[in-house]
Amino acid sequence: MASSNSTVERALRPCLNGRCAVALLLLAAGALAWLVGNLQRASLLEEVDRRAQQELALYVSHLAGQLDRFAYLPPLLGDDFRLQSLLIAPNNRSQQDQVNRYLSHVNRIAGSLDVYLMDASGVTVAASNWQDELTFVGRNFSFRPYFIEAMQGRAGRYYALGTTSGRRGYYFSYPVGEVDKPLGVVVVKIDIDTLENDWRNQDTELIVTDPDGVIFVATRPEWRYRTLGVLTPESVDRIRATRRYPDEAITPLSYQVRQALPSGARLLAIGDVGQSDGMSYIAHAADMPQAGWRVELLVAQRVISPQVWQARLLALSLLLLLSTAAWLYNARRRQQAEREAGRRLAMQEALIELENRVARRTQDLTEANRMLRDEIEDHERTRDELIQAAKLAALGQMAAGINHELNQPLAAIRTYADNARAYLARENLDQAGWNLTQITELTQRMAQISGQLRVFSRKSSGQLIRVSLRACLDGALRITQSRIDQADAQVTTDLPTDDLFVCADMVQLEQVLVNLIGNACDALAGQDDRRIGISAQPRGDRVVIAVADSGRGIAAEDLPHLFDPFYTTRDTGLGLGLSISQTIAQRLGGSLRAANVEQGGAVFELTLMTGESCASMVSAEAAAEQHEQG
Repeated sequence: MASSNSTVERALRPCLNGRCAVALLLLAAGALAWLVGNLQRASLLEEVDRRAQQELALYVSHLAGQLDRFAYLPPLLGDDFRLQSLLIAPNNRSQQDQVNRYLSHVNRIAGSLDVYLMDASGVTVAASNWQDELTFVGRNFSFRPYFIEAMQGRAGRYYALGTTSGRRGYYFSYPVGEVDKPLGVVVVKIDIDTLENDWRNQDTELIVTDPDGVIFVATRPEWRYRTLGVLTPESVDRIRATRRYPDEAITPLSYQVRQALPSGARLLAIGDVGQSDGMSYIAHAADMPQAGWRVELLVAQRVISPQVWQARLLALSLLLLLSTAAWLYNARRRQQAEREAGRRLAMQEALIELENRVARRTQDLTEANRMLRDEIEDHERTRDELIQAAKLAALGQMAAGINHELNQPLAAIRTYADNARAYLARENLDQAGWNLTQITELTQRMAQISGQLRVFSRKSSGQLIRVSLRACLDGALRITQSRIDQADAQVTTDLPTDDLFVCADMVQLEQVLVNLIGNACDALAGQDDRRIGISAQPRGDRVVIAVADSGRGIAAEDLPHLFDPFYTTRDTGLGLGLSISQTIAQRLGGSLRAANVEQGGAVFELTLMTGESCASMVSAEAAAEQHEQG
């Protein structure tokens, strides 16, 4: 009986070991996937956190700017003699009508919601909405804090839900007349809805709260007039006394702080996350002391959840793939070991038969091997030709100008490569080495050809320095030589014997010259006389570079729009070359203009500062910068 149990145990041991291994593998894969997801989540949270801080700062700045647009208006109206006259004689109907119309005009021009004037008792005597059914005229707003502050001689600011209009607004107030003895108060109310509409984003929400924690501005309407905490009795009494939110039930918003991030941000859960109206957010907050607001930007965590799960699935897939590969490798090794053992046992018995079979099959295998080599070579040649055709199709648009110069060395390289391969197959290393040497020399020649574009294609430094005009012009002519050849144009240059130096950026100046020369080549299309003249002459502290062509000239209706972006008179092109050239010229402290030549054709004149004035200009800019910093 004991022997039977031992036999069963030995039979089940591999199965049990295999199940344990699978279970451990799945546990390890799950743990690794979860760890990778957490690392990805931390990285994404850091990135979202950084972008949220930038967006919050941007919106707070925008919000403050929108409020500051109207801050100047109440003090300006407070000094207006018409408003003061009406407060002195409030029963003057003609004066009241004049002030009503004036405030309506000011309200329309400023883009505010309402502008109104109150006497010292808080009764509105004139308003921009004097013709509306819900006009403020005759209503008393002495309970509003902005009225009390203005009557005390201070500029008032306040935000509340309108008791008459029922619309949210931000109020600016100022005393009318003498500050220490005001005749009344003028108020400008702006629309809060426009501030909300300025922020619309699918993955972010915005809330603005008052010092009591009541949400006054929110991109989600259901959050308005909710609180982020329980209001104290003092806060409730203050809100009721000032009628800040009349007829609105102030209730707490269901939210929970789940985690505090090192940057000061918080992970919040608003509502029931398991329900459709529940969401998790990354919250950033910033105070606006002057407005009395606290602005919070909420970024939905759903923006990072897909990427976190993608990282987890990727890690899990990689681990499973590696595990499968390891299992297959071990299984293959066992199979190879078994086959090797069987082969050794059978080898002694079948050695003679094997040699006979090898002899019979040698000829067949040799022929099959030759046919296979030929087929492989055909496939390689076809593949190379297809790759080359695809490359030429893509490069045809970009490198048409140097196609001819590169075709000949490319053909020679291919011939030498085929020769080298053939010699290597014959084990003739000397001849193969000679062919490879020829390939090296040809590639050096191709590098010299492509080197003509290297200076032009490098990134501009953006700094103005003393640049040789002749060197820039030579570089531009080398770059445009293929276009000049295609246009069959004759190019002449007229430069002073001594080299001229200008204040410019070499790469940008070459770009302007290339654009002007290319434009001149295009202008020669269909002309019998195809000439391009390039000249440069110093004029005081400036150098004038002219590029003229013998084309048809520029039509009078095209001249005013010649440097407009996307304006072109040709069927091809985007119309950006001259616009970009003019912009570069202005950046270099110069100008670019176009005109027609009396003898025919057009001329473009590029005016730049001389190289001698460049150093003084740079010194002046550095001194100005130091003065500003000081």
